[in-house]
Amino acid sequence: METLQLLGTSLGLSALAGINLYLTVFVTGLAINLGWLQLAPGLEKLAVLGDPVVLVVAGVMLVIELIVDKVPYADSGWDTIHTAIRPIGGAIIGLHALGSMDPRLSVIGALLGGGVALTSHSAKAGTRLLVNTSPEPASNIVVSAGENVFVLAGTWFVFKHPIITLVLVVAFVVAFWYFAPKFFRMIKAYWLAIFHRFTRKPTGSEPLPTKVPGFALESWLAIEHDDEEVAWALPCVSGKMKSIGRNVRGVAIGTTEGRLVFIGRKNFRARYCVSPLAGARITDDPGTLFHRLIVKPGDGEQIRLRFTRRFSPHLPQAIRWLEEQAKPVKQPVAA
Repeated sequence: METLQLLGTSLGLSALAGINLYLTVFVTGLAINLGWLQLAPGLEKLAVLGDPVVLVVAGVMLVIELIVDKVPYADSGWDTIHTAIRPIGGAIIGLHALGSMDPRLSVIGALLGGGVALTSHSAKAGTRLLVNTSPEPASNIVVSAGENVFVLAGTWFVFKHPIITLVLVVAFVVAFWYFAPKFFRMIKAYWLAIFHRFTRKPTGSEPLPTKVPGFALESWLAIEHDDEEVAWALPCVSGKMKSIGRNVRGVAIGTTEGRLVFIGRKNFRARYCVSPLAGARITDDPGTLFHRLIVKPGDGEQIRLRFTRRFSPHLPQAIRWLEEQAKPVKQPVAA
């Protein structure tokens, strides 16, 4: 039981360090220094956090983080810098929390602590990136304040209920990495959209590009018909599609045979969806980050695509082409 309690305290502090390393160290150290926190047997090495030098350094860095963490995009830059710092800090805290145990178990605990800190850091950094897509700064302040309150309450909970903490941390890590592929695809899609807001955009008068990216070329060669050619090809991200999934980066291809093809890469494999355009209904919705395009064919899967602002100037041409292809084919009148 004592081993589980030590492990729960170690992993709990590591998880909190992944969210805000300096606040975790400062609050724990201050509580130890002022005698508010009496360390349980086996946690004696955590007393180093109460050293005045450690408190001063952690306090200075905490003040900087409290300011930067509430500024849109600056917070994501800060999180990027701390991608290595927080897991290392979590590993060090975990090592000190398990310092009285067998050295081999302590090293294993430190490695687990670093992994847990990396997990909570990834969840925080990804969430803050999504929050940055909102146009107002209030959401950043609210989320940052909420994280700080969570770390403060979590620090108390870790020392008060280490066994429950261990269960919650294990459940969180398992759940996060189970959903991680979808989560990271979403993060990559929104990061791409934000990045493309600041890149050079085509004028819209330029011809539609026709080059198929290398990752999609093999799939295109496999599904093209004889004499079928690429009318245009635009990079995009999938919307909610049954056969592809959401937030898959790929390319939309209009073909000379009146078909719309989406080819994307998901889990290191190429996936594609083909839709005939004759009789299809075309709708589009210019958004803040993505220009959404929906193609509803009369027969076949609905294709939902999202284009970043870098390529949206090409969309009027592409949509006109799609609408032209979607016109019902007139049947000859019988004599």
